[in-house]
Amino acid sequence: MTTSRTEHAVVRTPGQGTAIWHVDTLMTFKALTEDTGGRLAVWEQLLPHRSSPPLHVHHEEDEAWFVLDGELTFQVGKRTWAAARGNFVWAPRGLPHTFRVDSPTARLLALAVPARFDLFVRATGRPAEEPTLPPPPDGPPDMAALVAAARQHGMDVLGPPLA
Repeated sequence: MTTSRTEHAVVRTPGQGTAIWHVDTLMTFKALTEDTGGRLAVWEQLLPHRSSPPLHVHHEEDEAWFVLDGELTFQVGKRTWAAARGNFVWAPRGLPHTFRVDSPTARLLALAVPARFDLFVRATGRPAEEPTLPPPPDGPPDMAALVAAARQHGMDVLGPPLA
């Protein structure tokens, strides 16, 4: 993905942003690909207990998280560790990673450099009807569709969520 020069600032006040229900989480994007000329995507994420994305790898972007609230277990590469409020985790492109929420809920501030991850989330999520966790799903997510969309957006799903 190429980046372009932007000529404007991006400012979002509390509660502002593009809110998307993605699988079992609420992701509120503070900066989208089109806001930053493809340089950066930033989102706040609210996650329920035991939420865990499948083990995956980004081929074209780095991803990072700052834990705002809650307790999680992160796996990046072959290393696994606990992270709580105030912890920062960075997963450079090419390193498989996942995490799991160990507390009742967790809130993260996350970013992807360059921007691209938001395109995947918008393709596979749905606009949030309210700024809360989504209602419980009727069944498991369509993993075949998520895997195909991940591949289309520069990622590969490598394994299951963190047990």
